[in-house]
Amino acid sequence: MAFKLNKNDRMLIASIAEHRMLTVSQIAAIQQKMKQVVRRRLRILEHEGFISSTSRGFGRKAGRREKVVILTEKGIDLLYAEGVDRKAIPGDRFAPVRTWHQDHQLLLNWFRIHVKQIERVIPQLSVRFLSSTSPFLERDQYDRPLVFERVSIEGPKDNSKGFTPDAVFSITHNEKKKALLFFLEVDMGTESIASPKRDPRDLRQKVINYQRYFQCGRYKRYQEFFHSKFSGFRLLFITNTTQRFIALCRLVQEMPPSDFIWLTDQQRMFTHGLSAKIWARSGKQDSN
Repeated sequence: MAFKLNKNDRMLIASIAEHRMLTVSQIAAIQQKMKQVVRRRLRILEHEGFISSTSRGFGRKAGRREKVVILTEKGIDLLYAEGVDRKAIPGDRFAPVRTWHQDHQLLLNWFRIHVKQIERVIPQLSVRFLSSTSPFLERDQYDRPLVFERVSIEGPKDNSKGFTPDAVFSITHNEKKKALLFFLEVDMGTESIASPKRDPRDLRQKVINYQRYFQCGRYKRYQEFFHSKFSGFRLLFITNTTQRFIALCRLVQEMPPSDFIWLTDQQRMFTHGLSAKIWARSGKQDSN
């Protein structure tokens, strides 16, 4: 029997493109299906040349390895055939995430999946999520994603180049018509906490950027995009280890005002979920 793509196949290929890469567990969570069912269909799609896979360690258990799926050229061509504008979104936007960024991307994907789970648990809420790594996210004339931000920063000239959150999202109560705005930073422990030279990429400078961004009110540009009014936002940090979480909590507590900054780590997210009492507000671990 000749192979034929079905509606779920097309949705899966679009989802892999949006997330850049997905594990079997992530696909199962997104589709609300058993892993065995997901694996069977992935084997068929890989045999037909739409996807490719590799094994990579990631997760709560040390040494745990799982299949990671990305799109092939044939999979990308299918997106164009389905209506994606090749001129607006060139093929290199769908390229695999570089090796040293893959764990970061996978944790970003897991956070996004957990956020979307909120809609299933609380039907009155809806989530709109903008990932900085999405190939479909609008870009400016300098090829910077829609979520690229700029604030006036004192210090070396390089410090004024701006910053890009890993994600920006809103959670709206559909009945009350009220929404909250969130910025997300996924921390894999690769950046220094506070370098002596105030490197624009260190965590201390990142907090300063958001403090000034909060004060200047530039975040209100998202009111039009999310069709909601915002009087502030919450900056969420999720770390890959508990040790890093503790270190960032100390940093945030030393840098008021920080009431809008909440922190957690991936173990707490996997164990309890994002809506549980897992957040250290203002870096205070006893505040959740």
